[in-house]
Amino acid sequence: MGGLLVPAHLRTVDAVAVDAAGEAGPSNGAKISESLNAAHTGPARILAEATGNTERFTPEIQRLNGRQPAISLIGGPDSSFEAFIDLLPQDRLSEEAFNPVISLLLPRNQRLTLVERLSNSSNANIAALLNIRELEGMVKLHPASHPAGAPYDAGLLTIAQLIESDHIDPEWADQIGGLANQAAIGESDAISAVEALIMATLSLGRQLDFRSVANLAEFNESLQGWADMATLFRARPEEIPLLYAILHYQEASQPLFDYLSQNPESGLQDVRLALNDGPGAVDYLLREALPVHQPTTLSQQILKPLEPYRPPFFTQLSITSRSSALWLKLGLFLAAGLAFSLAMGAAWRGSSKASREVGYFTPPILARDICLSLVFTLTLWFTFEPDILKSTSDEVDSAPRIEFAVAGAIESIKSPVKAMQELNQVTLLVLLLFFVVQLVIYCFCLIKLKEISKQMLNPKMKLQLLDNEENLFDFGLYVGLGGTVLSLILVAVGIVEASLMAAYASTLFGILFVALLKVMHLRPFRRQLILEAGRLGGEDDSGGLMKNIKL
Repeated sequence: MGGLLVPAHLRTVDAVAVDAAGEAGPSNGAKISESLNAAHTGPARILAEATGNTERFTPEIQRLNGRQPAISLIGGPDSSFEAFIDLLPQDRLSEEAFNPVISLLLPRNQRLTLVERLSNSSNANIAALLNIRELEGMVKLHPASHPAGAPYDAGLLTIAQLIESDHIDPEWADQIGGLANQAAIGESDAISAVEALIMATLSLGRQLDFRSVANLAEFNESLQGWADMATLFRARPEEIPLLYAILHYQEASQPLFDYLSQNPESGLQDVRLALNDGPGAVDYLLREALPVHQPTTLSQQILKPLEPYRPPFFTQLSITSRSSALWLKLGLFLAAGLAFSLAMGAAWRGSSKASREVGYFTPPILARDICLSLVFTLTLWFTFEPDILKSTSDEVDSAPRIEFAVAGAIESIKSPVKAMQELNQVTLLVLLLFFVVQLVIYCFCLIKLKEISKQMLNPKMKLQLLDNEENLFDFGLYVGLGGTVLSLILVAVGIVEASLMAAYASTLFGILFVALLKVMHLRPFRRQLILEAGRLGGEDDSGGLMKNIKL
């Protein structure tokens, strides 16, 4: 049962491998300490909350905030933004430990103060942004001078300040500046893009302090990545610490965005599990882009006593090369199936004297053993990983999903073509199982024919033995029909999600293999026995006639 100890699965990742990947990398505490060493109290507070370390790191966060009051307002050191904070009336600033950057910029006087500072910047991209404070043509937002224009102005100034503080990559800053210039001359597409950019900034800035927003901006390289992060925050406002921590660890938005889009039902639970194990576990989970394996009760009861005997090499191989681990698991399963087949064959030989006359290396015997090992492997794999027989296409339709405010819906990411491919994979697996089962029955029937042909009996007796084995020769039909009925029941109740073609193929394979057996093997053998019996009967009749004549 060594194959059961390999923590690798076809459509999921094993929690054992996730845990091991986390242990191999830095701990959550080490990452929080890195932020605190840089006095980034805002990111450290969020990471501590996401990883359950709030009580451990709160005293240090409070100490840093008390030593530098500006840090408590913006979440970390930033000389440019701190200079702006120093210009504000201190009695109007919140003394809370958490101050979203948008909240700091909503008051009109504070925005005007920041505009005055940014207008002295020599950065052309900042000048382009300040030039569209009175942008017309937006659908959801209003210009800065409008009574409802504070959110747009606050979001615009947040982007400008991020550029001024060098938190935005120069190439991305040039993209933003180019959009602003196009929007200023009335380009409708550019106006829509600017509005989407500001909407995304508002979604992030209402939940995060300036330093935390800056951390996200530092690794982002495109408008789409910024919009993806905002989409995640809007879709799961109750999971902001979790989402931020994973984005902080990954320094990229696409892996998390794709993972939650492709696994809407269990995605959050899986990334939370990985986050508890550390950055290494998060990286492994998002790299494999598969849900965490949920073992059945039966598999848990079987595997739990075997856990202490799992070789560390198996786990390490699953982390470094999942495909190699799957091949190893398949090889161990096939070896176990072959050993099982040989053991059953030896027991059968011991109980049947006639079967001893058939050699171990007879082609039908070898084919039977190989096919039986395949059946054993498939049965064992399907038992311990039943998700193989399920398609995820229905899950996307019925499960909670990310609602897009800027981008499209999840259906635009998980296309119908991909869903059909998954359904076809399940159908092919079921077809393979039915084919191998019928092949095993076919081999057993060939072995039985070989045994009868080698027995030292007269042709009439062999014909009677063939008649006695008629039910065995029709066994493929019974199994095929039973497989069809069982498959239709499983599809109807939703246990297996496959095409109806796979269900009817069970009967089809049964008909084909039984026809092949009877037409190509049984009929010629029976004809040979009939002719031999006829010749022997003719000789007996001729001898009796000569005896009568002699008398």
